[in-house]
Amino acid sequence: MGRDHALTADSLHVPVQRGALTSLAVAMRPYQWPKNTLVFASLAFSAGHAWTPGDVESWWPLVWRSLALFFLWSLVASATYLINDVLDRGADMYHPRKRFRPIASGAVSTRTAKAVAAVLLATAVPAAFVLDPGAGTVLLGYAAVMIAYSFELKKVAILDVLILSGGVAARAVGGALVIDVAISPWLYVCTSFGAFFFACSKRWAEYRQLGPEAIQHRPALAQYSGEILSQLLIISASTALLGYALYTIESTYVPANGSMAWTIPFVAFGLFRYLLLLNGPRRTDAPDQILFTDPQILLAVGGFVVTAMTVLLLN
Repeated sequence: MGRDHALTADSLHVPVQRGALTSLAVAMRPYQWPKNTLVFASLAFSAGHAWTPGDVESWWPLVWRSLALFFLWSLVASATYLINDVLDRGADMYHPRKRFRPIASGAVSTRTAKAVAAVLLATAVPAAFVLDPGAGTVLLGYAAVMIAYSFELKKVAILDVLILSGGVAARAVGGALVIDVAISPWLYVCTSFGAFFFACSKRWAEYRQLGPEAIQHRPALAQYSGEILSQLLIISASTALLGYALYTIESTYVPANGSMAWTIPFVAFGLFRYLLLLNGPRRTDAPDQILFTDPQILLAVGGFVVTAMTVLLLN
């Protein structure tokens, strides 16, 4: 068989055979858990205010509470993914990529998915209330909104991306509540607009990848157009970068000498690199995976973390 006719499992999108537990783990989408690291934002940017690096007793209680909240957010997020995939099973079965998801392909039954989702919610939400009532309330609200999103709200254009971006901001809010610190409203602003940008990029990628068939898989796309989605991308990207730049200068929770501005190039590079890959030849309707797989973006994230921590600790 010639090179042009060679067929591989990857080119045909043939799913790898997995065991039942592995399939269930895949259905829980652990690759999305890094989004929940936003609960650490308050901890990171409260250095020198809520805790002192050299004093273990000042930061260790905050660290373990943030770690616990990260774990609980991951469980709840996985529960909402399972519920979403159960409800979308009929449409996902005819989607070029999603039809190989464990629930759509039948590797995980809808009954099993519902039961596991119920257990995750029944375990994580009460535990969050025990950890901190405020953080528990935010997590419960997130779960309720995301379940409503899976049923009907994702069919409403604009509201669908606002809900997704609100969920990201909720992580930062919960992270602040669980360690009882106040963070700058600017951080909420740039977090929200950054999340709105990534949500719009997902809609734009779906629209470009699936074309006229997109509305069969996501009804809200019938209300969008390529031009509108492109405009939303540009507006949200610009606002997110500007919001972060203002945060590094105007916030009372960063050094007054403006040294936090040294982190702006890392944010700008990561944002523009993402846009470059999003508009590149590699078409996908799941562009959020770029964030966790592109080496250059990961290096930018690492550079941002190191630079931000250095600035906070030195000042």
